[in-house]
Amino acid sequence: MPRKVFAASVQHETHSFCITPTTLGDFQKTLYLRDAEVERAMRGTRGEWGAVFDLADEFGWTVVHPVASFAQPGGPVTTHAFEHFSEIILDALRKNLPFDGILLPMHGAMVVEDFDDAEGELLARIRKIVGPKVPIAMSLDVHANASVEMATHADIITTYRTTPHIDMYETCERAGRLLERAMKGEIRPKVHRAQGPVMFGIDEGRTVTHWGPMRDMMKKVAAAEAEIPGVLDIGVNAGFGWADTPFTGPTVLVNGDGSDPRYQALADDLIRLAWDQRGIYTIDFLPIAEGIRIAMEPRSGPGPLLIGDYTDNPGGGAHGDGTSFLKALLESKVEDAVVGHIADPESAKIGIDAGIGATVTLNLGGKTDPRFGGTPLKVTGKVLAIADGVYTRKGKYATGTVGTIGPSFLLDLGHVRVIVSSIKSQIDDREQFRMFGIEPEKVNVLLCKASNHFRADFEPMARKLIYIDSGGIVSRNFAQFPYRKVRRPIWPLDKVE
Repeated sequence: MPRKVFAASVQHETHSFCITPTTLGDFQKTLYLRDAEVERAMRGTRGEWGAVFDLADEFGWTVVHPVASFAQPGGPVTTHAFEHFSEIILDALRKNLPFDGILLPMHGAMVVEDFDDAEGELLARIRKIVGPKVPIAMSLDVHANASVEMATHADIITTYRTTPHIDMYETCERAGRLLERAMKGEIRPKVHRAQGPVMFGIDEGRTVTHWGPMRDMMKKVAAAEAEIPGVLDIGVNAGFGWADTPFTGPTVLVNGDGSDPRYQALADDLIRLAWDQRGIYTIDFLPIAEGIRIAMEPRSGPGPLLIGDYTDNPGGGAHGDGTSFLKALLESKVEDAVVGHIADPESAKIGIDAGIGATVTLNLGGKTDPRFGGTPLKVTGKVLAIADGVYTRKGKYATGTVGTIGPSFLLDLGHVRVIVSSIKSQIDDREQFRMFGIEPEKVNVLLCKASNHFRADFEPMARKLIYIDSGGIVSRNFAQFPYRKVRRPIWPLDKVE
């Protein structure tokens, strides 16, 4: 008989110090798929769900998939939103019992208003329904803050091994293949977890360069998986340092066949590398003035100067409406600069309502929390193009999946053009510019509200990449945030011997 597998995903990366809570509406306007919609939208993509459906074809699984949802990183998820998804998942479980296995593509850093460990709480509820014998597999983002509860209630946990994340498919595929073996009784998987006194480390899991802490980790992982019998998979989580939880920070998850003490010893050994390399980074932030100076230099080759506005990256929970660098660009003589994008639904509506060719005056950006990234700018410009904001990714990041920045328009401010969006979203694919008639390869200076994932599609065509610190909330100056729940002492907040 074909095995019956339950699959569901609710993904969010929570920045505890973002003042805007993440509501059910935020999930609904970004990605909210139910039942048959999940397969229609996700089959054939290079994300986790693409792997789920390919595995189902290969192994003959019958898959029940009641929901797949994602909201842009932001403030804590409302209890209402979490309970909404929990009810959908648990109700579908109860109505379709029994199951041979559970496969959950999750993120691993979701914080809810009323409790810190959303994924751990959901796993505990699922485990209560299906019992101790049904194997549960979960895939995680490398920026997961993996808790003890997650490792306790899941039998299998796999983690992305790349940043930018170009192995979402492969990560869920590994989880699914181990799940198939567990359902067949070939293995008895158990997760062994280790964590040290580090809140932010492993260079955020970056693998885009040929050196760095994550590269070193992956070499050790490959050797251990090849040499130690019974090691099924090793997950290295860099963690998400802007979440205020007792388990924030890097973890190592060794999936072993059974409970051999060597597996825990291996996890403990690997997490020590996160401590040893805790202050090593493959990127540096430049002040705004230095970024402008570099932008003023004559072109040194083809392609744009690519600037990552790291600290105002919505992909890390920032508001995406910071204006500090845009203000500096407008005051400079930098030619042919494009900003992607300022998230400002109020201004987006004004421009869209005015129509292509109209001249509009806006108080642009800086509205969410002006303490971080700049106050609103009064600007006057021409509406060059309007788009619905929906795009299909063609780069190496989440290939084939659909994203949205909401109804948006392109504003001409002379030597600077600005995309004004109604939904905050990181820049991760060139299609976000092409929908406005912009060929990013031909631009002189391309400012992206982004930190990591845009590099997969943009860096190969850029003449140079720099990062600037525009004062947003995705800042490595952790001392400015009022942490209350992280375990102490912890690096870099404390001096740890």
